[in-house]
Amino acid sequence: MFRKIVVITAATLALADLGAQAASKEIVRLQADMTLLQQQVRDLQKSFDAQSAVLQKLVEQLTDQVNILKSSVEEVKASNQQTQAAVSARVESLGGQFSAVNSSLDLVLERIAKLSQQLAETKAKVEVLDALPANSGASPRTGPPSPEELYNTAFADLNKANYDLARQGFEEYLKSYPDTELSDNAQYWIGESHYIQRRFTEAIQAFDKVLTAHPKGDKAPAAALKKGYSLLEIGKKEAGIRELRLLIQNYPQSDSAQLAKDRLTAMGVSPVDRSSSTKRRGNR
Repeated sequence: MFRKIVVITAATLALADLGAQAASKEIVRLQADMTLLQQQVRDLQKSFDAQSAVLQKLVEQLTDQVNILKSSVEEVKASNQQTQAAVSARVESLGGQFSAVNSSLDLVLERIAKLSQQLAETKAKVEVLDALPANSGASPRTGPPSPEELYNTAFADLNKANYDLARQGFEEYLKSYPDTELSDNAQYWIGESHYIQRRFTEAIQAFDKVLTAHPKGDKAPAAALKKGYSLLEIGKKEAGIRELRLLIQNYPQSDSAQLAKDRLTAMGVSPVDRSSSTKRRGNR
């Protein structure tokens, strides 16, 4: 009996020792796993910190680039505005220069026409003189100068830039010969002499007389054009635009109509009054 008890006790102690050894191994394994996890956590923390620094640097670089692009865009906008203003000023300047050239061209063409007329008249006079007998005497002419003499004298003064004298000559022509083929021309050149001297109010009045007295004359389109220009010069922009649009409407095939379109386009204004067109369509 005693022997059996001893055997049982020994077996129990052996089992207890084996259990303790197994538990100790499990604890050691768990401790190793915990140490490994802690190391992994530290590695992940280091990796996260490094990546965060890289991302922060990238964000700062992108922010700098965005600021540089914004600055470049502002510079380009400012440059475009300056360029547009310069182009508009240049177009206005060219419009004025073109107007002056057109006036000079009108003078040259008119002078050529008058010279041709004078040549024809001279040729006719020579033919008449050749037909006279050799002993016939020519009596000196008395009385006022002829229409051609008055007009040509005034036009010659205009070409010499004697504008006041030319204006007096054309006014004398109109007083003596108010209803000839050159009456509208004479009135137009009165306005042109004022225009060249930048006396725009007087020019408007003179050009208005051309349009009132000779609306179908060959100088009517040019008079309407210069009247519109003169209104713009004295700051009456709306009236000037209205006059140029009326010219385009009344004389659409004339060279002056094209010049009026060019001037309005350079000003950024439509050659056609859209509001009036809309109203007319609405009344139909």
